[in-house]
Amino acid sequence: MQTRLRRGIDQWSAVFLFLSTLISRVFADVQFLTPQAGVAYSAATAMTVTWQDSGTVPTFADLSTASLKLCGMSDSSTINCFSFLFQTQALSGFGGTYAATIPIAQAANGQYFLQMTSIIAAGGYVINYSDRFNLTGMTGTTEYVYIDNTDGPVRQYSPATTPTSSDLFLVSYPSQDGWTMKYAPMQPQPGTTVTASTASRQYPTSAISAIFKTNTMQPYAVTTTTLSWGYSWTSVINEASPQPDPSANGGSYEANQKKKKRWDD
Repeated sequence: MQTRLRRGIDQWSAVFLFLSTLISRVFADVQFLTPQAGVAYSAATAMTVTWQDSGTVPTFADLSTASLKLCGMSDSSTINCFSFLFQTQALSGFGGTYAATIPIAQAANGQYFLQMTSIIAAGGYVINYSDRFNLTGMTGTTEYVYIDNTDGPVRQYSPATTPTSSDLFLVSYPSQDGWTMKYAPMQPQPGTTVTASTASRQYPTSAISAIFKTNTMQPYAVTTTTLSWGYSWTSVINEASPQPDPSANGGSYEANQKKKKRWDD
């Protein structure tokens, strides 16, 4: 029995381990390719930073400008970004690569990561992080905390929460592919009669917009805003007189008159 129980626990542990490998922070709109996790880079030469569009919302087409910073951890949970590598630039102008000059005098040798803050053209922003890497040849005195895990911090996504025009609700839901936020029409209300004899879809089914082909730190979801009701209703009191209890109209009898049928046998 103990052997069977241990085998079952081992199987579930293997399943949990497999699922945990599907969790990482790289699946986002901006996916860093370099610098690589745990690799040591010399601050004396320009560091090649490369990234790509992972294909999910918001895509590069949704982003207007971006800024890239060098960051470290002041403690185990506090991010400290202390130097702009580039600021408020259009991502389309880089072609997914940038030769970053490291400010060697601003910190000591240690573990760092990159932070890219992108402004969404329709409103809002998204912040993505690279893996943690090591820098050598730094001449500063400020030291940052070493984190045993080489994964960078979790991305921060803050889309616009309000539509800019009511016309957005008129665009069919499947046609809103790649939008930061999707918009649904007003919820219909049932009529007074039912005339349909067969069921049919009011709108076409939604297409799949995100397939997890790489590891991801957190589930991905798109927020949908539904147009508020454009009508109102009133409630009235039911003024019909209540009907008498069954015992008062001959439909029942008193409890002391009840007896089991077999007693009459």
